[in-house]
Amino acid sequence: MKTSSLGALVGFAISFALPTFAQEQNTVDPEVRQQIEALSATFDEAYNKHDAAAAAELFTLNAIRVFDWSGGGTINGREAIEKDFAANFASSPHDISGKLVRVFAIGDEMSAVSEWRAAPWKGYSLKIYVRDADTWKIRMEYVISSARVGD
Repeated sequence: MKTSSLGALVGFAISFALPTFAQEQNTVDPEVRQQIEALSATFDEAYNKHDAAAAAELFTLNAIRVFDWSGGGTINGREAIEKDFAANFASSPHDISGKLVRVFAIGDEMSAVSEWRAAPWKGYSLKIYVRDADTWKIRMEYVISSARVGD
């Protein structure tokens, strides 16, 4: 009888400890979060200056961008990402504003969810950041367009 009570008590304690442990594993150092926020601001600045090279430089050499809208598809590699930014800036030079919503640690990498607006669109993006020398770079970005602004 005492063994089953002890087992229940241990199970009860573990049920409280595991979520706390999981949260600690995903906790992002405040300094790292500031670095990701700074990189996000740098991206917005490069984008709003319509500087394709500066925007693309924030991605790894083998980065991938994925779009969820019709005709979006994927873009592979920093060079192709730069060409895509240049084409977008030439055909539709909208400014972008972003807001970092949440940052998660994934081992040595970071994942960040952001809201964005680039008239006439708005949506979300999920970026995976990796360390590249002494800075962070974007390895993967998944861009979701949720609606036209005003809809």
